[in-house]
Amino acid sequence: MRGIARVAAALVLVATGAACTGVDVASTPPGTEASTPPAGTDVSLREAALDVVERREQALVSGDRDAFLATVDEDELTFAATQARWFDNLARLPVTDLSLTLGDEDDMSRVHGEGALQLPVELTMRLDGFDRHPVTQPLVYTFNRDGDDAVLADDRNVQNDAAHGWLPAPWDITRIEVRRQGPVLGIFDEETVAYADSVMADLAEARALVRAAVPGWSGRFVAYDIEDLQALEQMTHMRTWQTGGVAFPVLERPGSRRVASYRFMVNPDVAESYWQRPFLFRHELVHVALGGSDAASPVWLREGIAEQVSRSVLPTSDRRRIAAIALSRARPGLRLEPGVDFYRRVPALHYELAAVACDFLATTQGREVLWELRDAFAAEPASSAAQVSAVVRRVTGLGTGELAARARIWALTG
Repeated sequence: MRGIARVAAALVLVATGAACTGVDVASTPPGTEASTPPAGTDVSLREAALDVVERREQALVSGDRDAFLATVDEDELTFAATQARWFDNLARLPVTDLSLTLGDEDDMSRVHGEGALQLPVELTMRLDGFDRHPVTQPLVYTFNRDGDDAVLADDRNVQNDAAHGWLPAPWDITRIEVRRQGPVLGIFDEETVAYADSVMADLAEARALVRAAVPGWSGRFVAYDIEDLQALEQMTHMRTWQTGGVAFPVLERPGSRRVASYRFMVNPDVAESYWQRPFLFRHELVHVALGGSDAASPVWLREGIAEQVSRSVLPTSDRRRIAAIALSRARPGLRLEPGVDFYRRVPALHYELAAVACDFLATTQGREVLWELRDAFAAEPASSAAQVSAVVRRVTGLGTGELAARARIWALTG
């Protein structure tokens, strides 16, 4: 992650398995229609609304656009337009395990809004071959009456979004364009598709290098490259305009600890820079490829490994020279920062020190020592700087202070 100041696009990478296409229906949990509605519910309207939910699911699975849009209140012009766009977007994606099921109706006591009836509906879907598990998003459907029938007037609710955390994807907020190059699926919008070919080419090159460097990664991923970041930034505590890119997990459902995939967002100033882009793609793909296996590692090791792999295309002398120039401005006591202060205090220098420390270890002891360090921290999480240093010493023969000092000398004498 690097500091860049502009908000306009997002690139998200998703770690995956084998890819394929098509839309399949997931088995719907039995007994949904037989659930007991809360007291005071208009039973006939509820039954009509549940029928709408079932018809929407069938239309999505079968690809029947007319049937899908027939469930929408045509008087809600904006909502009807966004629903048409959403249906068209999903039709372009390799969606599977798709279902719409009734959620916990007791949750409706915490929400309010316009409309004759509101029901909790859980949307579940998986990008086939790219997500390890289906992802479920709790929604609130708002229905209006249409004679004896019901029609859908909205699928979002402010209170529900706040309670569960609405995590939008590009297909939720804009018209998408899809490109595929081997194991890489690229999702663009009408603005970014103009440079999709060059982005896909750089992603393919980055994938090849990272797959060779990171043990056990499948090398399959999905890339999001869209202009509007405002909604996507809700996925992470970091602001994209403050960084070059942010990798983060997508959970199976809000509140779950089970990860369906790892993704990242990229600032457009980097995505549109032909010089910076390949380095950032490689860096962030390392985070995606590691997929949380380095979660117990100190921050300097996580970022240092990603930067070491990213820079490995350069000759050793060039890498040392780059680090030497940057670190010549650093105070002598700059340390390998293990926690979130890595991103808060002179982050550019922390990145450089982390990069040169990992590069020094990889060059003098072999890159395998970096994976040994990752595994050591996974087996023995360290909660203090002293404990971190002890683990590093046991694996490398150097404490963190000595490692930082030797790495700086190695760079400055290169």
